[in-house]
Amino acid sequence: MTRAPKAETALDAIRKTICVSSFDGEHVLHETDLANEFGMSRTPIRQILQRLAYERLVLTRSGVGTVVTPLVEEHRSRDLCSYRGLIEAILLHDLPALSVSQHSDVLALESFANALQPDDPELQYELLTRLHAIVVQLVDDPVLADAFSASFWRALRWHMRDLASDPQRATDALRARMARLVAYEDRQASDLFARLVDPAAD
Repeated sequence: MTRAPKAETALDAIRKTICVSSFDGEHVLHETDLANEFGMSRTPIRQILQRLAYERLVLTRSGVGTVVTPLVEEHRSRDLCSYRGLIEAILLHDLPALSVSQHSDVLALESFANALQPDDPELQYELLTRLHAIVVQLVDDPVLADAFSASFWRALRWHMRDLASDPQRATDALRARMARLVAYEDRQASDLFARLVDPAAD
């Protein structure tokens, strides 16, 4: 689905709020409030919420409306298993070599990660968003790219949950993951994707 830049900005902002905030209980997202906040009609807001539902960041409750999907610990392994499975599916395809610019962007992630502070979840979200932008464009199959993208946001949200419960440990783990990632074979997308999987999560 192609979205106008304004809708894309709203989608990014709502997704960030969901991932960065530690919502306790049932947090309702009201279409009218979101439409007013972003200066949009309810139709594009409804489309944004449908996208977030596909990413399993929100869900619809009968009699309540659209709510932020609660993070239930027993769902963690399912979400991360799906993420790993989609990476394995991507690795079955012929992947392009990274351009010099893309390779430079990957290498920059380590310096970004080394500057992270445990008490700055927004900066950690920004780092992972940059990683997402790099890797999704390497998947030629649009269906697979879309499914991987949705799974990526769920995995990211689990990181943010870990960051909220143990900031230093989660930050150190993210720095280690970025150091492992940037050691990928020069400009080889297949090696880059193989390193996206956190071995500590196995």
